Formats: sequence, structure tokens, C-alpha cells
Amino acid sequence: MISVFIGLLVLLMIIGVPVAFALGFTNLVALVLDRGIAGIPYEIIAQRLVYALDNFPVLAVPFFLLAGKLMNVGGITDRIFDFVNCIVGYVRGGLGHVNVVASMIFAGMSGSATADAAGLGAIEIRAMKQAGYGLDFSIGITASSAMIGTIIPPSIPMVLYAVLAEVSVAELFLGGLIPGVLMGVSLMGLVVFFSVRHNYPRGPLPSWKALYTSFFRASLALLTPVIIIGGIWGGVFTPTEAGAVSVFYAVFLACILYRDLSFKGLVESMVDAMRDVAKILFILSCGSFYGWLLIRFRIPYMLTDSIVSITTHPLGVLIIINIFFLIVGCFLSTVVSITIFTPLIMPLIKQVGIDPIYFGVIMAFNLTLGNITPPFGMVLYVLAGVTRTPFPRVVRSVLPFLGALIVVLLLVILIPALSTYIPYHLMRR
Repeated sequence: MISVFIGLLVLLMIIGVPVAFALGFTNLVALVLDRGIAGIPYEIIAQRLVYALDNFPVLAVPFFLLAGKLMNVGGITDRIFDFVNCIVGYVRGGLGHVNVVASMIFAGMSGSATADAAGLGAIEIRAMKQAGYGLDFSIGITASSAMIGTIIPPSIPMVLYAVLAEVSVAELFLGGLIPGVLMGVSLMGLVVFFSVRHNYPRGPLPSWKALYTSFFRASLALLTPVIIIGGIWGGVFTPTEAGAVSVFYAVFLACILYRDLSFKGLVESMVDAMRDVAKILFILSCGSFYGWLLIRFRIPYMLTDSIVSITTHPLGVLIIINIFFLIVGCFLSTVVSITIFTPLIMPLIKQVGIDPIYFGVIMAFNLTLGNITPPFGMVLYVLAGVTRTPFPRVVRSVLPFLGALIVVLLLVILIPALSTYIPYHLMRR
């Protein structure tokens, strides 16, 4: 049965079958082999497909997706970029630092690496090219800084993991704060190195008037992550309600206050978000049923026995899993990987005593790196399109920054407190 669940699924994806349909067909074949065509439990299939979506935290996914799109098209990202440019743009390699800091702020709004790369990334690369920065450096720092979008809360992959692993979304969000900041610090360290090495330019020192003006224009936009994280932290609203608040706030800023988004643009953003949400939820639905069947056929326990026969030490188990995830991330999207492997891995995580919040942050972090690894890194393709640069050159541009992020991943693995200290001291008092 393992050959059916793993082999058939991989084969279908290799030949180009969409992931949700590949999952669904694999589920159907497994049921036919187990019960025969006449014994297919159609009622159970329908119930399990709906069960994954009948979950309050799942509502956070469409809300955060829509909020990110509204901020990209509503002029909010431009204001954030201008403000951050005033703060750090005057140092050597300033626009590289602006790139990272702006992504860290935008990460507190969208929860999506692709949204960061497609919206804020396009603005950043255009500004860096005009200022005389190398194209490879501009692409590399933009792609890698976009990864922060799925670690600093809110995070769409973390929502999906929380639903499938049955853990707290709020604790998982707070667990991503320190790792997200470490990602930013490591990338800014590389910016310093490359800026000195290549003598990259620095912007002019802004006047107090320019600083005040840029802050005033961006101040309400900068409140978005404060509202989201502060509201969850203070127990004012749940992560799902935070998603709804971020949408209303984005509409207020883009349509009413700034007036940079027309009614037509609002409708187009909603339709675009609905398309993305439909894909994600369809995958989640089929993937949840896939996970249920995996457990029913005891396949996760077979995997557990195989890994435990090698090592029972939690760190050893984590290293094996993370090497596997780094490979998987090259071929599957973060959403798909989390949907498929969370039910498969959780019994092992529980058996060896690994904290599920700690593991969730690591899993999201690791699989997010797949967005900047070939051959299917989505952010790589986005930036190749934005800059009209050959894909191999985009990959080469990202490699040094990918190395820095892997070092941070190792730190998060080796020091559990980096992802557990904040949620456990704030949420479990």
C-alpha cells in the first residue's frame, strides 16, 4: 500500500496531473484496492473532504491572501518602501537593507512569500536597478527576503499546519517572530558584505522633512502588523479574526483613505484572491483525506518505525526530516508539502517527544525555502518574469542568500527556545 500512496502520487505529479487531482485519484485507488469498487464508501469520502474545510482557522487563509493583494495594488507597499528607504537607504548598500526591512514589515501583513516577491519585490528591484546595483544582487536579496513573508506572522503555511496538526495558530504565529527577525538580520549581514565588496552606492541622507513626510504617508500602513500581532497577542481577536480585520483595514486604507484602489480594482483583487483560495482549499481538502487514509493504513507508523530504527534522539530525527524536506521543497510547493507530510510526520514527532509548535516553525521555514530552489521555486519564476532574466541566472543569484537562510534554519533547529520562548511565555501564563 505504501507504493500506492507514495509511488502513484509521485508518478501522477511527474506527468503533470494537478496536485489536488493527483491526491484525489491516489485516495480513490487506495480505497478500491482495500474494499473493491463495490465497497467504495462514498458517504465517508464526502464527509472527509468537507471535514478539512469545516474548520474556523481555515478562514484565515482567504483573508490574509486578500489582504496581501489589496496592499500590493492599493499603494500601501509603495508607502512602506519609501519610508524604509528614508530610514536605512543612506547607508552603504542602503537599498539592500531597505529590501530586507520592507519585506519584514510586509511579512506582518500578507503571510505569503509570493505576494511579497510579486508586489514589493517588483518595486525594490526597479529602484535598485535605477540606483546602479548589480542585477544578480538585486534579484538575490529580493527573492531571499521574500521568504520572511511566511515566517513572521501571519503565515498561510502555518495556518494549514496548525489545522492539520491540531495545534494553536496563535502560538505558531508567535513562534515565528524570532526566526523571522534572525532571517532578516542574516540577510542584512550579507548585504553589508556585498556592499563593501562591490562598493554599492548609498542614498542621500534624508532631511527631517522628508523623513516626517514619508512616515506620515506610511504610518497607518505600518500599523497593520501591530494590529494583527498585537491583537492576537493581547487576546483581542483570534488569528482568523485578525485576517478579517486586516482585510477591512486594507480596504479602508486603499479605497477610502488613500484612494489608490478603484472599485474595479477591488473586485479584480477579490476575484484573483478567490482563484488562489479555491486552489489552496481544494488541495487541503484532498490532502486531508489523503492524511486520514495514511493513518487508517498505518503508514505513518511504518515510517516512524523505520526512522526510529536509525535513531531515537530528537535532534537526529529532526536532521533526517529536514534533509528530506529540503529535497521535497525543490519539487513541491509549501502548501502542498505541508498538506501531504504533516499527517505523515506527526505520529513520529509525538513519539520522539518533539514539541509540535517548535516543529511547525521548522517545517514552515524549511519548506518555504523551496520557493527559491530549482526546479520549481515559485518566487524564482516570479522574479524571472519581473526582471526578464533567464531562469539559470536567477538561480545563481539566489544561492549565497539561500546559504545564509539555511544557517538560520540550523540555529532554529539547534535552539528550540528561538521558536518556543515567546508563545509559551505569552500564551501559557
